[in-house]
Amino acid sequence: MRIGFEAERTKAALPGDAGLLAATFLLAGTGFAALWSASSGYALSLGKEAQHFALRQALFMLPALLVYAASASIPLERLRSRVVPITLGALATLVLPFVPGLGENRNGASRWISLGFTTFQPSELWKLASILYLAHILDRRAREGGSLAPPLLIAALGCLAVYLQNDFSTAVIVGAAAAAMFWIAGAPPSFFLGLGAAAAPLAALSVLTSDFRLRRILAFLFPAYEPHGQGYQVLGSLRAIRSGGFLGKGIGLGTMKLSSVPEVQSDFVFAAWAEETGFLGVAAFFLLWAFFSWRALRAAFAEEDPFRSYLGAGLAALLLLEVSVNVAVAGGLVPATGIALPFFSAGGTSLLSTACACGALYNLSRGRSGERESGARARAESLGV
Repeated sequence: MRIGFEAERTKAALPGDAGLLAATFLLAGTGFAALWSASSGYALSLGKEAQHFALRQALFMLPALLVYAASASIPLERLRSRVVPITLGALATLVLPFVPGLGENRNGASRWISLGFTTFQPSELWKLASILYLAHILDRRAREGGSLAPPLLIAALGCLAVYLQNDFSTAVIVGAAAAAMFWIAGAPPSFFLGLGAAAAPLAALSVLTSDFRLRRILAFLFPAYEPHGQGYQVLGSLRAIRSGGFLGKGIGLGTMKLSSVPEVQSDFVFAAWAEETGFLGVAAFFLLWAFFSWRALRAAFAEEDPFRSYLGAGLAALLLLEVSVNVAVAGGLVPATGIALPFFSAGGTSLLSTACACGALYNLSRGRSGERESGARARAESLGV
């Protein structure tokens, strides 16, 4: 009994990556402060209190902390044992925004379901579920062999459902994260050539058959062509970023965010951050995300278990893609999309999804200690205790 007790105590005290933990909470705190400052003027323009968006985000901070703690402590193998119901359940939720009386339509997009007191975006759940499923199935394929067609079909089905919600950008992000996992799992070049050959015409068709998406592409290529329409977003964001200079105007002292930057509380919060903190703040932003990414990928690739390694790499790729695309949009490097900036953009579902992903990455960082704990348990069982 003594050895068994020691093993359980070791399990409860397993250390994780302190650097990854610190980076996560520093990003969360910085992001909340940036959101509060960026959104105050926009909230006042809507006739609301200056702290309106910040307080709404704060309501999700405790649930996000609980989600992080659960994700960081629940054995990942336990989640894997329930991968089928989790995947099917997440797929089913993607249909809910189309249910009359339940789905909520905003600006022509059916991405949300109404819960009465708030809304929920099912695509955020699907992001995580798809990565869990692919980590499971790609590991099983590596051990047992088999075709890549089944996981590709499930991933494509989820992307299609998200696309039908008129959420093209999220469908692309989820698809890109899935492609990264196939690459890490060693899919052959012919797989990606075929995937690109199929995806390119579909993406072009989706743009050419949508007046809204086509106008966004034209606004990206020729921002001055429609300066008071689609180009207004990009031009306003670029003006705010440039006005920050080297030191910035100071937190809370930005002026461009008051009228020139649309959706500053969500899609363009980075522009407000750049205006108020300048080059130094932008550099600190990138350094912090780079450090977080390094520790996350380090934890993933240190794993000897392919499932855990694929899971960590997929979650890290998802967060990196979201950060990269959001910042690229704000900087006018890619067409405008609706991708949130993790920890910084307003949105309760996005915050919960990010917290869950970060908790799982911290969970992975405890892997090597977990191997020692498993060895202690095995020795205890061999002695009959």
